[in-house]
Amino acid sequence: MKIGISELFVSIQGEGIDVGSPSFFIRTAGCSIGCKYCDTKYSWKNGNFWNIDDIIKIAIEKKVPEIVITGGEPVEEENLNILIRELSKLQSIRKITLETCGHIFRDDLEDKKLKIVLSPKTPTMGVDFPENELKKFLSAYSNVLLKFAVFNEKDFALVKNFVYKNRNLIKNVIVIQPLEVPFEDYLKTCQKVVNLVISDRDFINSFEVKIIPQVHKLIGLK
Repeated sequence: MKIGISELFVSIQGEGIDVGSPSFFIRTAGCSIGCKYCDTKYSWKNGNFWNIDDIIKIAIEKKVPEIVITGGEPVEEENLNILIRELSKLQSIRKITLETCGHIFRDDLEDKKLKIVLSPKTPTMGVDFPENELKKFLSAYSNVLLKFAVFNEKDFALVKNFVYKNRNLIKNVIVIQPLEVPFEDYLKTCQKVVNLVISDRDFINSFEVKIIPQVHKLIGLK
């Protein structure tokens, strides 16, 4: 069994609720979504097919207990469920995080070690918002978190509209991640988004919300 891989590396988890966790990253190759400000556009086309057994061997050699499967868009990989299953068999692995934009729903990914992080794209990213697919993920899986990249008020308004409409499906903390764009300093964006979110007292009192910048970018890591 093979899977398209852009790169394999060890770093810290730089975003989301597990920020700071040493992790072995499996970045898949290929993505059909095409987000305007994607920070890993190189992964869309650059990659090679790897045998899953070889990826498992490297995961064992790296001796890092947390795995992050990211992309690209890993859900587009036909054998993703097999990769997750084989990684989960390793006693040394305690957690597997799958990062997906949520545009493509799959019902074959359930695993006791798996956490799915849905990162649907807000208007600044220039792609459609996958509301129906997100609801499928939130309904089908128990360990699912939402992480929204926000740049401005329009992005935040869409986030609020979705979570208020679907609050019965949201069981975990909601992460708001300031979105890095090439035309604004990231620290300025972070400050702007923090002020935008915490000024909405109804929102932060209605949901458990964490505003978490991309720490790996702030400290210059991959």
